[in-house]
Amino acid sequence: MKVLIDGFFQWIAFNTETFKFSGSGGGEYETEDGKYIEIIQYFSRDDSRVGAELDFNYEIKNKDWYHAGLCSKGKPINEVWSIRDNK
Repeated sequence: MKVLIDGFFQWIAFNTETFKFSGSGGGEYETEDGKYIEIIQYFSRDDSRVGAELDFNYEIKNKDWYHAGLCSKGKPINEVWSIRDNK
């Protein structure tokens, strides 16, 4: 699960069946002209990644955010996020 709000992001990874926690991270993000950039400020799995910037391409269609790039391990990811109202 990932939350984006007011220029900050937070994610948590867990097993959806057992709810066993497997990691968390977060920091600041920027969006401009179809680019989404994360600046990692904390990362429970590998603190050597703190300060790293991850660049992604994104596109919003209806209430879905299409997201593609390389994860913190350098592997390709293609995700679709659901946009929810924060009210």
